[in-house]
Amino acid sequence: MKYFVFAMLLLQACGTGSQKPDLRQPTATTWPDEKTWSIIDAQDHRDTKRLLELLTDTSASIRAKAALAFASVGDSLAVPDLLHALGDPDPTVRANAAFAFGFCGDSVNVHQLIERFSPEENAAVRGRIAEAAGRCGRRAGADLLLRRSLSTKADSLGVLRGLFFATATGSTDTSHVRYSLSLFTAKDPDLDEAALQICARSKSGSVQPFTKRLLEIAQMMPDSGSIELRLPLLSALGKTGNDEAFIRLQESLVNDPEPRIRVMALRGIGRYEEPKKHEVIWAALKDSSAMVRDIAVEQFLALNEHPDGQILWTLAQEHFDYAVKLPLYGLVMKYGDGDTRTTCGMLMKSMAQQDLGPYLNAELTKALWADSDTARAIMLGNSPAVVRQAAMDTWLEHFELLPERVEVSKSMLDRSHASFMRDALTSGDAGLIASACEKINDEDSDYLKELLDSKTIGTVRMALHPIRDLEAIQLLDAAIAKRDGKPAPKHVSPPFNHPIRSAGLQLGQQYRIKTSQGDIILALEPEVAPGSCAAFDSLVATGYYNGKFFHRVVPDFVAQGGCPRGDGYGAMDWTLRTEIGLEGFTTGAVGLASAGKDTESCQFFIMLADAPHLDGRYTRFAHVVSGMEVAWKLRVGDRIIEVAQEYP
Repeated sequence: MKYFVFAMLLLQACGTGSQKPDLRQPTATTWPDEKTWSIIDAQDHRDTKRLLELLTDTSASIRAKAALAFASVGDSLAVPDLLHALGDPDPTVRANAAFAFGFCGDSVNVHQLIERFSPEENAAVRGRIAEAAGRCGRRAGADLLLRRSLSTKADSLGVLRGLFFATATGSTDTSHVRYSLSLFTAKDPDLDEAALQICARSKSGSVQPFTKRLLEIAQMMPDSGSIELRLPLLSALGKTGNDEAFIRLQESLVNDPEPRIRVMALRGIGRYEEPKKHEVIWAALKDSSAMVRDIAVEQFLALNEHPDGQILWTLAQEHFDYAVKLPLYGLVMKYGDGDTRTTCGMLMKSMAQQDLGPYLNAELTKALWADSDTARAIMLGNSPAVVRQAAMDTWLEHFELLPERVEVSKSMLDRSHASFMRDALTSGDAGLIASACEKINDEDSDYLKELLDSKTIGTVRMALHPIRDLEAIQLLDAAIAKRDGKPAPKHVSPPFNHPIRSAGLQLGQQYRIKTSQGDIILALEPEVAPGSCAAFDSLVATGYYNGKFFHRVVPDFVAQGGCPRGDGYGAMDWTLRTEIGLEGFTTGAVGLASAGKDTESCQFFIMLADAPHLDGRYTRFAHVVSGMEVAWKLRVGDRIIEVAQEYP
């Protein structure tokens, strides 16, 4: 595939009929210069030796770029030189070296970094040291810094960021929540958001002791205040289990004009015990915002109790939104009486004769509650990938309910389940294989021994491309390791296989994504992610993205698209190196999906809210210049009509 991309670009460069200038052609002033290119190339090849040489260059700018490159390379061999660079006369070099240390160091050598904190005179550099200590030292590094006397905003913000990264997701420790809330000022948005993000990241048990403080903050924060502050606050309130917090969440859901706030309020309400939330979620199904309705459907389906079939049937019939209507029909097929189920089933079979598009057809497949033989046939048929995945999920849902309907032994259940999963594994379809491997990783080793015999494994491996299907291979290897009682294998980056075209790098380059909801304009960030920007430019030039879909949309998180299969399991025959920069995954940032370090390719995602837990884990290569109001409207199945370069 990559050679086809390069050939198309070469043909375009040689053409003379276009009236538009080809901005991909280098000029005398084209970025990057020779030394900067040397850093880019060394970073892309993970050439630590060459980067270490550039780290001692006479130019402070080159030293700073070389130091930052080690954040992407992540080589522990660079630790001594990065520590030495913390004594560089230029503060940017020192800050970048500290940042990169967070990706190269670990808990063994983090104390050497911490020793540089107090002597450092530049507040911004101290902030980077604190952040890096949290990244590589986990709680040990952050705790040492917290015991120091902190006097400036940069110190406090850096420590909070370090504490955020040092704290495992879902931590039950209360000390970090107490410290972060002690720094909340209601005057400094950056510092306040960092404090609240730590609360939002923590488990309910570590947040509940500080319910009173969170409610005080909620009172301080006006409804017109920063959305990026209010979102993590609502998330934290939802973890308190407090009645007053529930009322606050409910008021936000009912009264706030901003859909993003209503989404987060509904998420918080969803954490409460039933039946308190039933009526609230039911009402949210009729919200004016599609993103709120999508979360309401997700939560409604997860409820342990539902209205009777007739009420569900009436609501489904009256609802204008197929994304709500179809899941409700699915519930009718579970809880309705015989006549209602028959009528509903006939209606959906009639709908199945129409083309609702692959994603609504997938929802229809789930809702129709097809028999197991039909689901198996759809899964192994020639429907779009997302429909085949839905058929697999439908069968598995049937299977989970089977013991409630018929008396059957565990051994018989295991054989039936293994037979179906073997069909998926030997289908030759990489997406079904990956999905099946994800699901069987929850099974015990005895089940896996029966399913993953040598013949089945051989058949599966023969069907998988070593690069394009890397995610499926990793999941298969994890399942085999569990079968054999071994730990899951560590991720190994694929070999370098996709060089950067320097001609595809332009500063300030913008692209217009035309979607079925409207246009979004992106600006690339080649200074930070040159390989990713050049690859994106190449794909755009060939029209690759035209006609693709947004296959994954999580309100108040991400909108992801560009998968060649449309189900999230697709990739190219090449991979890109992960590229890490100083800017994080704030609202409007654009990143590349991956299956681990150095596996990025064609799928991109747009951040719909701040998500600092992604910083340093994924490549950010662009940001939204205009059209965030469009991005917030995106739903699963919205089409990418065209992506094209914007010309001045």
